[in-house]
Amino acid sequence: MDDLVGLAVIVILVVVGGAICGLIALVQLNGLKQEVAVLRAKVTHLQTHKPISQSEPQSGASTAQAALSRTEPIAHKAQSNLTSQNASPPVINQLSAPPKKAKPAEASAIALLFNKLRAGFEENWMTWIGAIALAFGGIFLTKYSLEAGLLSPVMRLSLGGLFGLGLIAAAAYLHHKRIVFEGFNNYIPAALASGGFITCFALTLLAYSSYGMLSPTVAFFALAVIAISASAMALRLGPLLAVLGIIGAYSVPIWVNTGSGNLFALFMYVGFVSLSAALVAHKVQRAWLWYLLWAGHIGWYLVGFTLLKINTVWLMGAFALLSIVGLIAIPRLGLKLNVIEHRPHSLKRLIKVLPDHALLFAFMAPLIFTMLISHFDMQWQTIGVLSIVLVLFLVLKNSRWDIWQGVALVISVLLVISAERTHLSPNLFDDALFIFKNEYGLGLLLGLLLTAFGLYYGKKQIKRLAFHITGAFSAFVMIATLYTLIPNSALSTAYPLWAVVLFVVAAILIKCAQHLAQHSTTLFQRFTYWVGANANITLAITMLLSDSGLTIALAVQVLLISVLIKRYSVPMPHWPIKALVAALLMRLTLAPWTPSYDALTVFGLHWSIVVYPLCIALFFVAAKCFDSSKLKIWLEGAALHCLALFITTETSYQLVGHYPQFDSLNFYEQILLTCNWLALGCVYSHRAKLAGALAKLYQVAGFALAGLAGLFAIKTLLDDNPLFESLYIGELPIFNWLLLLWLVPAGLTLWLAKLVKPINAKATPFILAVAGGFILLAINSFIRQYWQGPYIYLSKGASNAELYSYSVIWLVLGAGIVIFGHLKNQLLIQKVGLGILAAVIVKVFLIDMANLEGLLKALSFIGLGLSLVGLSWLFQKLRSRVNPV
Repeated sequence: MDDLVGLAVIVILVVVGGAICGLIALVQLNGLKQEVAVLRAKVTHLQTHKPISQSEPQSGASTAQAALSRTEPIAHKAQSNLTSQNASPPVINQLSAPPKKAKPAEASAIALLFNKLRAGFEENWMTWIGAIALAFGGIFLTKYSLEAGLLSPVMRLSLGGLFGLGLIAAAAYLHHKRIVFEGFNNYIPAALASGGFITCFALTLLAYSSYGMLSPTVAFFALAVIAISASAMALRLGPLLAVLGIIGAYSVPIWVNTGSGNLFALFMYVGFVSLSAALVAHKVQRAWLWYLLWAGHIGWYLVGFTLLKINTVWLMGAFALLSIVGLIAIPRLGLKLNVIEHRPHSLKRLIKVLPDHALLFAFMAPLIFTMLISHFDMQWQTIGVLSIVLVLFLVLKNSRWDIWQGVALVISVLLVISAERTHLSPNLFDDALFIFKNEYGLGLLLGLLLTAFGLYYGKKQIKRLAFHITGAFSAFVMIATLYTLIPNSALSTAYPLWAVVLFVVAAILIKCAQHLAQHSTTLFQRFTYWVGANANITLAITMLLSDSGLTIALAVQVLLISVLIKRYSVPMPHWPIKALVAALLMRLTLAPWTPSYDALTVFGLHWSIVVYPLCIALFFVAAKCFDSSKLKIWLEGAALHCLALFITTETSYQLVGHYPQFDSLNFYEQILLTCNWLALGCVYSHRAKLAGALAKLYQVAGFALAGLAGLFAIKTLLDDNPLFESLYIGELPIFNWLLLLWLVPAGLTLWLAKLVKPINAKATPFILAVAGGFILLAINSFIRQYWQGPYIYLSKGASNAELYSYSVIWLVLGAGIVIFGHLKNQLLIQKVGLGILAAVIVKVFLIDMANLEGLLKALSFIGLGLSLVGLSWLFQKLRSRVNPV
């Protein structure tokens, strides 16, 4: 009884609310009619009494009449227009004033959609609230019929069904008679129909789930009919009803589960619903209906993989391929697939073909992934081949799908990989004909067929670059895939055949490139064949050679391409050569730390002694083929990088018998790396002046190497300093490890300061100070090594003769620096020299003369005084010559 009272209250509220809304609308409509009458009177007065030019009154009157005619059906729109007009200047001023040209502000698609929905709700909020109330009324009526027990179940459902059908019939009647104002765009009939279909949907579910009056099959088809009927009625009442129909149709398998797990029945139903939804979406011309269709169709397609069995693989494949045809091909090409387009498109435009690419990925990616993780059999092989055929067929129909040739090639590769995982057998390679069987025969066949496809259609449609790319690289990709899969023990059997195929394809590609040179083709078409031929030759060499032999072969390929470009004046783009050089440099950089290179020899010599100098020479010769080109700078930089690798690795190898191990470097390796990297940093920084667009890269590389050298120098100074540790530095004066430890880095640091000055003048004094520190350490260490021998650690002490030698040598050096500064007129150099002399004087008084007595002490002071007086006289003499009076 309480439910009955609640239902009555809801009905009363709905009736009262509808009455109030109706009164408000009636009052607004009456006021609108009065204001429209006033507006018409004003327009008539302007036309009869105001002398305006002939064209302006007519246009103004016609505009006003059009505004009036548009205003009459829509009460609230006209009211807002009148309100804005009352707040504006008089109508005559609006008619006579020249229109101001203002560029409309561009709004985003989301903002436009939001504004449109908001405007629609503001215009028809009463209508849709009424529709929601009707829908809830039907649901509550259903609930009441279930709980109250006043009528039999059949009677309750019948009354609810009559209510829903009544709403649908009322909607059809209102639409047919055009009773509702035209400005409402059939929203009231659509609202009534929505409430009716929701009521029928709920009653059917109730009869199935609560009463058990319907079997799963009957309920399934009943719900499907209701949903599809809603979609069909949307053709007359608008797209909003189509949303209800599409969502309802796709959700039927969720509400009614027959428990059979029949994948075929599910896909048949989803396909039928998608076909109906596609017709509705095409008819009502609303893009967002297609989004609902795609989401529902792909969603059930993915659900189908959870029901996949070994005997339904073909069904999944057939559904995926038919979905591609139905949801991608037919909307683009027409029902008969006769809307053909062959014009070429740029890569940028090919990538932006949406939603075609996304839909193809949504259907193919799950299918191929399942193929990879499943047991490969004839079903999967057939599906994979049919997928390739379908994709290539669609490419021939529409050039906007040219990029799908890459998809076909990827499917081919994954097909071979999947077959290899399934057919792997230890006895497979005992048969010499294994290269024609299983995945090896399949891969070779697919590579040749794709190559033939690309070459044939590339010849027929020369301007479509994708065909040329497919023809140039298909055989290369497929044989490269087989090469990565085959064991080394079986490669000797397969290599002759694969090498012959690669060389034959390379010859055909070269011939095609020469043929295209006679036609008005673009650069990339000819270049594709040249690169493809080179790739095939390189792969054949790669399979024959290994390690250092392959490296040399790749370097020779760079040279051959460069000579070919120069000889035939082929205007090829540079990025492929740069990519090949970059890959080769990566290989050369990692080789010293690759285990397989440890004991590798070439012509009886360690490989780095042969490979690095040979690559340096090949890169420099290749650079000579490009005059005043960025590629010349790139190749010279590659040669310079090889030189850096050669110096870094070979010096360490010759010293300690292995390449640098950066976590366990000894004292001597640190010295060599410091000198090598600092020298290379200076060379890179100098090279930056001539590198053009690559100047920044060279600068960064140079500063990075110099910084690493500085870190090693600091580590040596603090942890492995021969002045503090007992480290052997050599027997010979000057020509010992101290030369590389401090004097050579001092000279390189001075060079670095000169290179850095134009870039960052503020950093130059710091670098010069570092160079001065190196020089100070080098000279003092040389003096100490002369007196102490191969070990110069300070704890050994120093003799008086050693102490005097420091003073004499630094006195001479300081005087020389001052003289040099005077000659060059450099105040800074003079100050440095004077500083050295001052330090020498302090040392002489505090250290050298501290232990002298008698005649030696007197002679020391006399000698120091004479030296200073003579030096002063020399300075005055030089100053008088530089600045004569």
